[in-house]
Amino acid sequence: MGLCQPSADVPFSCGACCGLFNLELKPDQFRTLLKDRTETFKKSVDFSKPYTMAEFRKVREEAEKNYVKKDSLTYNCPFLGMLTEEVSGISSETKVRSRIGCMIHPVYTGDPRSQNYSFYGASICQAYDCRNKERNFADEWENVFSEFADDSFSYSSLSSDYRSIDLLEGYLTEKGIPSTDWFTGSRETILQILKIKFEQNISLWNTSFELDMESPPPISWKERLAKWLGLESDDPRL
Repeated sequence: MGLCQPSADVPFSCGACCGLFNLELKPDQFRTLLKDRTETFKKSVDFSKPYTMAEFRKVREEAEKNYVKKDSLTYNCPFLGMLTEEVSGISSETKVRSRIGCMIHPVYTGDPRSQNYSFYGASICQAYDCRNKERNFADEWENVFSEFADDSFSYSSLSSDYRSIDLLEGYLTEKGIPSTDWFTGSRETILQILKIKFEQNISLWNTSFELDMESPPPISWKERLAKWLGLESDDPRL
């Protein structure tokens, strides 16, 4: 599935478009929430009885109704949980990994329309592509995010932060670095800037639906990137 659910050897995944980060929670609280959802789901949902998916949604929406939201209009889908999968490693050894993802995705239910039990419905859930997923170099960014991330939460934060990647791509272009060299010769520069982003807590938890509707200021990409990261434009790291 690409950027959302990377290749088999990557233990991380992104769930930002399901509204996870729209909740005002700390990392440990996110983990507890997903654990609770997943345990409730396993105990109460039977795919042979589709109505149990509707009942689960009702129960979880009631349980989570008092969580503080960043945006009252952004939905937080309770079907986002922990997916435990067995995967074959390079040595043909079978390993168990846990990622975050949709617990009623057709790959698990066997029903191509099972996501109709979610708020947005199957057509939106399956067709939605975030800005980073649509990039020309989405696969290369996926590799960078996978290398940089510590868990699915930091991976989701990177994968959904289109603004930082817009600024990075504009900055590298402005420096005259061809896109063919971005992820080779300039890889360390990219990782260094992403490190600054995390140190500064820049857009660490995105709801995934923020869009910059304002026209960019008439300054260079370097100045825009520095301003975004809270740095001086002559910072030697840029």
